[in-house]
Amino acid sequence: MIGVIGTGSVANMHTTNTETAFTSWQTIEKIQNGMGGGVEIVGGVWVFLISATSLAYRKFGRILSYFGLIVGTAGILTIIPGLKSLGAIFGLTQITWFMLIGFT
Repeated sequence: MIGVIGTGSVANMHTTNTETAFTSWQTIEKIQNGMGGGVEIVGGVWVFLISATSLAYRKFGRILSYFGLIVGTAGILTIIPGLKSLGAIFGLTQITWFMLIGFT
């Protein structure tokens, strides 16, 4: 959403002040990348902890809990520069995990 809203603001600003628009876009881009930018550690830790708690308290079943641990680990590992491509795997498996949690 930061990128979407920022794009509109910068586009409007560009018509009156190109340099300010460029500088603003650089700032918006840094904020957007800092909050996400392919590193999925926050989501990974969240899924991992939910799944570990589920496993400990036997809430969502063992298979779903172990699957969540794998999904969470994939997200956490995106912090390692060479493993950023795990972000795509994390995103797709997290969608599956969310659907299974919903069905459960």
